[in-house]
Order: sequence, then structure tokens, then C-alpha cells
Amino acid sequence: MVKSEILKSGILIGIKESYLFFRNLYGIYSHPFLTIKRIIEGKSYFQGILLFGLSIYLWLIWVFVLLFSRIFVFGRLQFGILAKSSFLLVSFFVSLLSLFLGYWIFVVWKKKGKA
Repeated sequence: MVKSEILKSGILIGIKESYLFFRNLYGIYSHPFLTIKRIIEGKSYFQGILLFGLSIYLWLIWVFVLLFSRIFVFGRLQFGILAKSSFLLVSFFVSLLSLFLGYWIFVVWKKKGKA
């Protein structure tokens, strides 16, 4: 009985947080200042961790995919030009995403200090 209630609560919390994550992701795309301001002022720490760690998660997923494919598919840990270039390309785009999020966090922080 208790396990089913915990499972039901976990599923409902997961649905709620997933909805908030995708809403905030769309908000970052369409109006980043307002979305970041809402996250910071609302003290939504979990959503902050999810959104602001997004670039790190994407980079770690790609590193895992490269390692997994090299070790288990090809049988050796040797990287060709395609793997190296895709790693550099993903790292570049993740850096751009980090700079974009960092810029808007700085703008919100600066405006908050003046108000």
C-alpha cells in the first residue's frame, strides 16, 4: 500500500517537473530574461539545476555515446577523425549554450541588483 502511494507520488512529481522543464526550455528560447528571472525569484532550485546544467548533461551524454560505441561496438578505444570532429563540434555548441545561459543569468543578476 505504501509502495504504491510512493510510486504514484513519484510519477506525479516526475510529470510535473518534466512539464516545468520543457516549459522553461521553451521560455529560455522565446524570452530568456523573463524565464531566468522567474526561476531565480521563485527559488525553483530543481528547475535551475535542470536548466542551467543542460549543457553539461548534453556534453556528458555525447561523451558516453562515444565511449560506448568505441568500446562495445568497435571493440577498441581508438577514435577516428569523425569521432574527434563530432566531439569538438558538440563541445563547441555546448560552450555556446553555456555562454548564452551565463549571459542571461548575469543580465538578470545585474538588473536584480539595481532594483
